[in-house]
Amino acid sequence: MKRKNVLKFISAAAASVLLMTSCGSSAGKAGETHETTDDGLTKVSIVAGTAGGASVLSVVAAYGEFDKEYGLEFELQTIDTAADTLAATESGKVEIAGYSSAAPLSYIAEGHDLRIIGGLMLNYETIITTTENKEEWEGDITKVVEGKTIGVNRTNSGDIALRGWLVNHGVDLSKVTYKELDSPATVVEAVKKGTVDAGIINGGYYRPAEEQGLVNVRFIKDIIGSDFICCRQIVSPENAEKNHDLYVNVEKALIKAYELYQTDPKKTLELAKKYIVTDEDELNFILYDCGDLYLSPDPNIQGIYDYFNGMKASGYIDPDSDVDITKYVDTSIYKEALDQLLAEDPDNAQLQRLKSEFKETAEKA
Repeated sequence: MKRKNVLKFISAAAASVLLMTSCGSSAGKAGETHETTDDGLTKVSIVAGTAGGASVLSVVAAYGEFDKEYGLEFELQTIDTAADTLAATESGKVEIAGYSSAAPLSYIAEGHDLRIIGGLMLNYETIITTTENKEEWEGDITKVVEGKTIGVNRTNSGDIALRGWLVNHGVDLSKVTYKELDSPATVVEAVKKGTVDAGIINGGYYRPAEEQGLVNVRFIKDIIGSDFICCRQIVSPENAEKNHDLYVNVEKALIKAYELYQTDPKKTLELAKKYIVTDEDELNFILYDCGDLYLSPDPNIQGIYDYFNGMKASGYIDPDSDVDITKYVDTSIYKEALDQLLAEDPDNAQLQRLKSEFKETAEKA
């Protein structure tokens, strides 16, 4: 039986983008012996948000018992703040942490040392506007945005990805006004009132925006022509070295969960709702019907590189930062897990898809 242990209260909005993992019944330092169950399974404590799609792969791996296939026992818990999570991960007290991309990348840019070993989700962002403005916003976005006011939430992944793309396509961001608001709901309200020309929101607000008469103009991924990263899996450098084999098995379980998510929506939702409190109809929309979200355990080193540069272009990170973010990405753990699974089942279509998407290194600008 999987347990839902509450460490500290977390809001549903924050939980929807939160997943953190640690090994052992309590957080230990790198290299410590892990606690085992009576039947010899290594305990892995996965701190996972209880709303939205970010923790679906870990939840499905746990309740689908893919963990047991690799000698692991996942125990799901909730978590409190990004700052505590990242500090605990860097120190080795937490072995694996998953969080929205902006927080760990900013943390690294500030001089901290972490390793990104995997991913959780991609995309899940769109531009909304009024029906009256819809046609204009369907035009050449590099021209449309100049002179406009866009409502955003700070460190919103779609906003960062789009700003980076705009800069790469010659747009002077000083000619665009970005109005930072405190939540996607306030972005929706600002678009309705006309205090902003358009807004960028995540998938949890697609339907509420449409129900209030607004239109989903274009997914950010369709504008920039590629997927962009959201939540990643993060570890300390010491843990990446000393717990390599453990992490390979964790990645195998997550890859198995990915395969189920891709091939069996009914079973995926059945397992997910055992832990995730999001309404089943809404969760089905998020995972399968919105046309935007993509869950993947791939670390996506190219996406991390591009996103980091987007953060620099957006001013979230010093534009003159000389940090090479690719040095903080370890693709070897995920690659080893995927290679081992492919050796066992070389014709598996889902594994072949992951192989085609995987890159060991990034093509730098």
